[in-house]
Amino acid sequence: MAQKKTVKRINKLLITTISGTVLILGILAGDVYFFILEKPAKPDKWAVAERYIWNKISFSQDKQVISADGSEYYLLANKGAADADKLIIYFSGGGVAWDAVSAAQPISLSNVMKNGEIKYYFPNIPFFKVNTLGGILKNNNPNNPFKDWNIVYIPYSTGDLHIGNASKEYADAKGKPFTMHYNGQANTGTALEWIATHFAAPQKILIAGESAGGFGAAFWAPEIAKMYPDARIYQYSDGSYLNADRWPDIIDNEWQANFAETFGYEVNGDLISSVFTANRKRLPDNAVLLQSNTLYDELLFDFEKDLNGDMSDDGEYIQHWSARMLQSAGQLAETVPGYYYYITDYGRNEKTGRTPHTLSPLNHFYKAEQDGVKLMKWLDDAVNKDEYYSVGRHFVEKEG
Repeated sequence: MAQKKTVKRINKLLITTISGTVLILGILAGDVYFFILEKPAKPDKWAVAERYIWNKISFSQDKQVISADGSEYYLLANKGAADADKLIIYFSGGGVAWDAVSAAQPISLSNVMKNGEIKYYFPNIPFFKVNTLGGILKNNNPNNPFKDWNIVYIPYSTGDLHIGNASKEYADAKGKPFTMHYNGQANTGTALEWIATHFAAPQKILIAGESAGGFGAAFWAPEIAKMYPDARIYQYSDGSYLNADRWPDIIDNEWQANFAETFGYEVNGDLISSVFTANRKRLPDNAVLLQSNTLYDELLFDFEKDLNGDMSDDGEYIQHWSARMLQSAGQLAETVPGYYYYITDYGRNEKTGRTPHTLSPLNHFYKAEQDGVKLMKWLDDAVNKDEYYSVGRHFVEKEG
């Protein structure tokens, strides 16, 4: 989701490209900072792509595959070991838009760096995207339980939880018209076609995502399972709890996802829980459903407040958000076989009382620990060792 915190403005910014990398020179309060950003490789064919680096997979000939602002949409893929028969399909997060007001306030490099104004979603794929892919997505990290796995990263630049199917004509606050492409459904469908063509028979597939991507991973998991009927399926959503009665209306009327016909079931206000419940029936019997949340997510409560038009105090609402998230996890654990959660107060800010938003694509993946169990061990146990359990049960039981 889009971050809503004040960021000090960089007074001057110079961006240039040198030998395949991006060099950023910034001057902040008189001090000079250099940032070197790697760019993805662009192999002519996937068969000759280098291992353990991010490769850009373009769909430039397909005019139906575009980002929200009409710019290019593409995949990022990373080859693991030569004999790897395991695959991570990871859905990116990056905000959400649900009407003209939210669609008119996208995130850009310039507005992230000033004013601390609320911005809702990424309208295109940031040029620095590959430099943000850490945690579980580092398949050359010897500490990563998923070292050597193949990874396909599905970027998110449509504000529609990866399922929209509409182009809307809006106007911004100044009356300037613009087109918003809620194009997640076509983009993801094309991505899955490429995956099916280039990964013939993985033994295990971890279908994962963070924030908005956690919803996307859950929505599309049954379709991926159909592509690979012999693979063992694990579906994991990280930092993806937003409860709003408006969801069915937004999904079908604003994004025009035609959800019931496209995915085969109805959803409700507790969106991720309704998808997990449906997936238990739609995925293979041995598929495992996994979810992680931090106790006082610094970002999700704010988006949920906005979705619900709630004007209550932030401190009061985050407690409300946390209670509902815990109740939802407890209910799923009781009613959905094969569902397990990891809930933690890791990284709680002493001043604000809030916890990090997502964990899996960041260095938090290796550090986050609850009740003596690290997040990466919990996920390793489930996916690589078929040992399943929930963590943070005392939080859930307290709310139950």
